Formats: sequence, structure tokens, C-alpha cells
Amino acid sequence: AAPGKVAFGLMANEQLASLQRDFAPHLELQPPRDRVACSLRPRANPTNYSDRKAFDPTGVLSADEATGMAELEALEARGLELCSALYTYRSIARALPTAGGDDENKRAMYLTSFEVLHPHVQRVKELMYYKDDAVAKFCASLALCTGPGSDGLLLALSRVFDVVAVLDSIKDTKACLSNDLSVYKRAFAHCRADVTNADAIFNSNNALQLFLAEKGPLLSALKAAVHRLPGAEESICAMAHLCAEALEGGWCLLPAERHRMLRACACLVWLLDCPAGGGPNAFLSRKLRRDRLGRLFKVSPVVPLYGDMHANLPLILRRCPNFSPAAAAELLPHSRREMESLTGSYDVVAAAGSLRSLVVDYTMSLPALLRRADALGGRRLG
Repeated sequence: AAPGKVAFGLMANEQLASLQRDFAPHLELQPPRDRVACSLRPRANPTNYSDRKAFDPTGVLSADEATGMAELEALEARGLELCSALYTYRSIARALPTAGGDDENKRAMYLTSFEVLHPHVQRVKELMYYKDDAVAKFCASLALCTGPGSDGLLLALSRVFDVVAVLDSIKDTKACLSNDLSVYKRAFAHCRADVTNADAIFNSNNALQLFLAEKGPLLSALKAAVHRLPGAEESICAMAHLCAEALEGGWCLLPAERHRMLRACACLVWLLDCPAGGGPNAFLSRKLRRDRLGRLFKVSPVVPLYGDMHANLPLILRRCPNFSPAAAAELLPHSRREMESLTGSYDVVAAAGSLRSLVVDYTMSLPALLRRADALGGRRLG
């Protein structure tokens, strides 16, 4: 090689070595000191629609609709927190001792029991207050769903509606809520003179007792308020059709989103259906595509609800005031064979026989496989 080329190569190697000495220590990848938290759930409204005034001239999204979407998303987040608090709620009263002794000792024990139970009962009262806020904001936003650019608002409404349905389902399974309230009211009656704002607590306790005694109070209040709105039938049908379009078009990124859409479709049919003379009949309405929804219900009749709970979509439809097997023929499976095939798609008990056969076959073939491995020179571990 020519001397010039050799010298140039040596100089390039020296420069490369110098760069490695200077920058290599700084280029080493170090693990982060703090754990990085991330979520697969996208933020639908990271800016809180601060630019909503700019949508008015375009006709795509009005400022009122953007404001409604922002309020609904805040309402959804608050509802999800209540779902978590309600699902994990466990009885407190069972751990409290029974008041005994003289009157002074009993009064002291009742006061202590009241102080222990008070913050937990207040959390349950938040669910009662949430009902009023959810009904008011849901109806106010539903009244805006009149134009062609309301898809985003309809999806936000469907999310809030699903949260309301989940809260009702969790609340109805928690008998410990009424038990704790009974012990709380008994303790409050004995120490009322020592409690501030006693009258307000007394009134809220009575309201909470009625709230807990009613089955499905959130959905019932929402249904009564929605059907007082003009054009409610069109908006409910549009919401159900949009959820069906999302399911058919594969809009759902995660299974939880797909399950939410399916639950919303079934509950919207219940929301639309009213007793005779009191509103529309969901099974006769020409504005509702029952065949479209029926295809979805027949594929996934049972979906997860929350935690270890599940939602039975046919059972939701059977709660409709105008339900009958003939009227719901488009929404539910017909033949016994079709029902059995659907049950096998989600019921573990239906697959128990085949699972046992697989276990027996594997247990019988395992010794032969081990002998074959030994013959081929394999070595057993353990």
C-alpha cells in the first residue's frame, strides 16, 4: 500500500480511538433510577378541549359539544374511581365490638364506632351524590346530540352510561353496605348530641338507606330522566348503532373496550324500552337495528363486567318491560343447538369433559415419553 494511504489509515484509527475514549463513558445506557409508569389506555382529551372555540365556524364540533365531552370524561374518571372503591369495599361493622357495660361506657363505644365507620359511610354516600351528577350531565349532553358531528359526544355518553351500569351491578352485590349503614345509624343515634352537623347526617343517612334498598337506582333514575327529553329515542338508537359500528369495524384496541361496547349495546336496548304507553318499545321501534345488534349478542352473549364479575347480555334484555321470546327473536339465539354452541364458547364447565380427557391422555403418555428420552440419552432434571 502507498505510504500516504497507510498514514491516513493510522490517523483515522487514532481519531476513532480518541472519540471512543472521550464519549464512550457518556454513551453507556443506564437503567432509570425511578420506575417509569405507562398506560395502554390513551388519553382521549389531553388538552381538555382548550381550543373548543375554534370548532364553531367549522361545523365539525361545536363548543357546547366539546364542553360536554370534557365534562363527561371527568364524570367517567370519577365513576371509575367509585367502581374501584365499591368493588374493594369490605364490611367494617363485623369487626367492631358490641357495646356493653354501663351507660357511659356504651356511649363511649358507640361514639368510637361512629368515628370508625363515618369515613367509610361517606365513601358510600359519594355514590349517591354521583347519581345526581351523572343523570344531570348525561341528559344535558344527550340533548346536544342533534347534528351530524356528534359521534365523539355519543361515544363519551356510551362510556359514562357503561360506568353507571357497572356501578349499579357492583352496588347490588354488596350486602355489606346496608349492614354497615345499620350499625352506623345505631351508633349515631346514641351519640348524636356529641356530633356536629347531626341534622345533615341524619337526613343523608335516611336518603342513603332508601338508595341502598333500591335495585339499580342509578340506571332507573337515568332512564326516567332521559325519556323526559325530546328526541331521546333517536339519540339512544344513534348511540347503539355507533357502538355496533365500532365493534364491526374493529375500532377497539383492547378487549376491555370491546366488552364495554357490548355491554353498552345491551343496556341501551333496556334504556330505550319503556312500559306500554310510557314510551317507545325497543322490540318494535323502526329506528333500532335489532338484527345488527343481534349478530353481536349471539357471538358474545357473556362478557366480563368488572374484576371477577360478568355481564349476561341476554339476561339484561330479559329485564326489558316489553320482552318476550317472540319479540326478542332477532336479538337472542333460537334453537337449542345454537344456545349450546354459544354456551361452549365461554363456559368453562362445558369444556370440563374435554379438559379431563386431555389430562388423562397426557398422564398416560408421560411415562412413555420419559422412557423414550432416557433411551435417547436424555437426563432427567430434579
